[in-house]
Amino acid sequence: MARRTLALCRQAPYGNALAREGLEAVLAASALEQAPDLLFCGDGVFQLVPGQQPAEIDQKSLQRNLQALPIFDIERAFVCQRSLAQRGLSLDDLAKDGPALHPVADTGRLIAGYDTVLSF
Repeated sequence: MARRTLALCRQAPYGNALAREGLEAVLAASALEQAPDLLFCGDGVFQLVPGQQPAEIDQKSLQRNLQALPIFDIERAFVCQRSLAQRGLSLDDLAKDGPALHPVADTGRLIAGYDTVLSF
């Protein structure tokens, strides 16, 4: 039986390299036919907000990485409902081009269902 892997995307999109490196690791794993599921939580939900202009702070946009996920067979991702609410966001505020986003109320239960959890 295949091992199930979850990538926790917990970092804000800019300010350090963890968000970008996490998405790149997910894309690389997927290219090797080991696509993990994704859970955006904490400040990681900000990665999904469209219309960001990171060039103004000399950063590259993560939008291409997010848009590429379905091409690499990552067609759905989970989003922590509590993290959205704490940051004044809803699913309607998030980008529509990328994997389908599924809200999750009980992230602990979701995480417990995986064999391996990577945190970025």
